[in-house]
Amino acid sequence: MRLKDGYMKLNVKIICIICLSMAVCFAGGCAGKADSFYDNGNKQFAAGKYSEAADSFKQAIEINPDKAEYYINYGTALINMGEYDSAREQFLSVIRDTDNKIVRENNKKAYRGIALAYYAEGTYDQAKAYLELALKNKELTSVNRDLNAYLAECEMYLGDYEKSLKVWNELIDGLDGKNKESYGSYYLGRAKLYAVTGNADKAAEDYRKCVSLDKKCYAAYLGLYLMQTDSGDEQGAADTLEAAMKAFGDKQKESVEYYILLYYNKDIDNAKAGFQSLYDNGEKKAVYYLGRIAEDTLDYETAASYYEIYQTECPDELGADFYNQYAGCLTELEKYDEALELITKGKQMAAGTVGQRILFNEVIIYEKLGNYKTAEELAAAYLEKYQDEDMENEYEYIKTRYTKTR
Repeated sequence: MRLKDGYMKLNVKIICIICLSMAVCFAGGCAGKADSFYDNGNKQFAAGKYSEAADSFKQAIEINPDKAEYYINYGTALINMGEYDSAREQFLSVIRDTDNKIVRENNKKAYRGIALAYYAEGTYDQAKAYLELALKNKELTSVNRDLNAYLAECEMYLGDYEKSLKVWNELIDGLDGKNKESYGSYYLGRAKLYAVTGNADKAAEDYRKCVSLDKKCYAAYLGLYLMQTDSGDEQGAADTLEAAMKAFGDKQKESVEYYILLYYNKDIDNAKAGFQSLYDNGEKKAVYYLGRIAEDTLDYETAASYYEIYQTECPDELGADFYNQYAGCLTELEKYDEALELITKGKQMAAGTVGQRILFNEVIIYEKLGNYKTAEELAAAYLEKYQDEDMENEYEYIKTRYTKTR
């Protein structure tokens, strides 16, 4: 039996900018040339030229190693380059055990930076620990909402859905008319949590709220579309996709999001060309959908190669749905042990409909491995949780195979 597909992780990840304009120095001095490199680095960072920005910040540090903002911004650039260990080294070098306001402020920003480095690589327990350290710090309270949004995400990925929901509710209940640009992201984060836990109605409500606040919130459109597709609401899904395409229009043709919408709108040739062009120009996330397109055409070898690139180059984007998708591809290639490793990773992050698909596919992989005893046990456990005619049929077949092998 063909495994049940996953879909790409909906990610509310906020662009990792650590308050570049707020950094405070340890001491004065060495202003001229060092500050010139620092200013250039900020401009390069804002333009998305993270490697060039990192070089500029590094040169500023070499000239004047006494300014905390140089290290903080250097670490931020390194996160965006995927160099998480090196980024953490920069943030750690800022932290001091001195009790004064400037040091406390720098420490808070450094804790936040370390947390985001762990978050970006998917080490959510460590990210949570440093977010909590930052939140205990009483300085720079203006960044606490941002810290709590990341904390809510970490709680979700760690499987503590109750705590995650509590944090999102507090963020939304505390909206006061200020910083309205953040409002949509809070509803989007809570919608994702509702979707992960299988609360489709509330998820849809929050996705729509997000769109009402930000007409170009791609992730909300896509999240709502995928939920409607998953539930068989074809008309609703079509309407959502049409609204998204109208909202984005031709002006967004340089974005991955635009071509993802084309992909789901069945404009495969243009989507593929767009993804390839973006990937060739450094947009790493585009390679996932090149894999999806290859898999759709049953070219599993090519799809697996794209998924492996994506897994290596975009570790902060990996979720249960990705692991499920990649596992399905490897199963088609009869690489069952590798597929099972991915399913195991996905199980640790999944709930709701994604979790159900992963549990279904786990049964199939054990069956293909010839481990009918485990397949039977997992199938029985699955049927205790879900009503699924496909699994009922599979379970009856597995029992016949297990009986013959005993």
